[in-house]
Amino acid sequence: MTGALDGIAVVDFTEYIAGPYCTMLLADMGAGVTKVERPQGDAWRHTAPVAPYEARGYLGVNRGKRSIALDMEQAEGREVAHRLCRGADVAVFNYRPGVATSLGLGYEALAAVNPHLVYCENTAFGHDGPYAGRPGFDILSQAATGMILYENKLERGVPSYIATVAVADLTAALFMAFAIVNALYARTASGRGQRIDTSLFASGLAAQYRPLLSVEAVDRAVRDGFLSALADLRGGGGEGGHAAAVQLRHQYIPGRGRNNYYRVYETKDALIAIGCLQNRQRRGLRDALGVDDATVDGATYDWFSEDVRAAHHRLTAAMEAAFRARTTAAWLALLDAHDVPCGAVKFPEEIFEDEHAIASGLMIDLEHEVLGTLRMPAPPLRMSGTPPAVRSAPPTLGAHSAEVLRELGYDAATVARMFDAGVVTSRERLLRADAATTEEEG
Repeated sequence: MTGALDGIAVVDFTEYIAGPYCTMLLADMGAGVTKVERPQGDAWRHTAPVAPYEARGYLGVNRGKRSIALDMEQAEGREVAHRLCRGADVAVFNYRPGVATSLGLGYEALAAVNPHLVYCENTAFGHDGPYAGRPGFDILSQAATGMILYENKLERGVPSYIATVAVADLTAALFMAFAIVNALYARTASGRGQRIDTSLFASGLAAQYRPLLSVEAVDRAVRDGFLSALADLRGGGGEGGHAAAVQLRHQYIPGRGRNNYYRVYETKDALIAIGCLQNRQRRGLRDALGVDDATVDGATYDWFSEDVRAAHHRLTAAMEAAFRARTTAAWLALLDAHDVPCGAVKFPEEIFEDEHAIASGLMIDLEHEVLGTLRMPAPPLRMSGTPPAVRSAPPTLGAHSAEVLRELGYDAATVARMFDAGVVTSRERLLRADAATTEEEG
């Protein structure tokens, strides 16, 4: 079977996470993705490398693509990039605002020669507003959108960013892919492509569906009071540091009470996660544990209320002690019988051989020409008519430089000359050059 995007040509000028993850999703759905890398490769290749020009961060977001290593500081390199875009359906960028235009790769220039092109650009903060043009990565979006201080998880006395996943990067990637396929669908009727702008800042805002929802009749006065007091605290030199600011916020905006029905517990031998989001499930947990909690009777459960807070403090120790009395397997059997959502808490290392992940086809093995077998998560979707599929391992740097140039109409002599001139290169050539340099220095 072919993928839903079979026949769609994508040129990927992106680095790091958001853009590459977006184009990897398109590749999984059948698009032909050509990744344009600088001569030394995507910067992500050089962060904690496992081999020269190969690193886990890069490998995790670039499967299913071809790679051309291209020097766009040379005019001939820019011409190659133009040729790629003239024949493409989609072009994706994540440069700072203005950089693509300076390379002759701005939307207006490309749309003039390829009106069918869907042009997607992701930046840190967008093209408008006082932050426009500023550099940024996931942590800066988390900081600027309030995400870090909403979590307020401390490390060495200051709040730490969410590190398990790059929240702003991955949400931006999903929004980019969503917008691109919508633009391709719209093109079927209009015959024309369009420009798409996304940013890590916008994605960081959009991901916070609950923290950034304000019922203005209830919340506005409280918010204004806190912000006024915060300005006074900071204007006075910020005495007491971040702890004083957090304490001030709690005076105006009570934190959500801890929730005994939605948390992780220690068992006799490991850990178990409990996820009750309605009172029927909470009553099931209460009854399985044999504790008394009237706050879960009825249909409403308000974790901001004093009744729930009091019940939490009264029951926490008893519930924790109960969980420690049995193994995780025993609790899973009992809580399943009470229809309580629960699950064992696992280390990431356990997932590679997890029986459910394997049975569901959610972990795959790919053969990389340098590193051998790569095991990684599979596409998370199933589609009956146009299923996603992983067509190749992440490419080595410039593995397809010659192939791409030939497809663009360059003859063999010109391709060879472009390699010699450094307009294009490959991992093998770079390794030979690195070895020669080392030998000369030795």
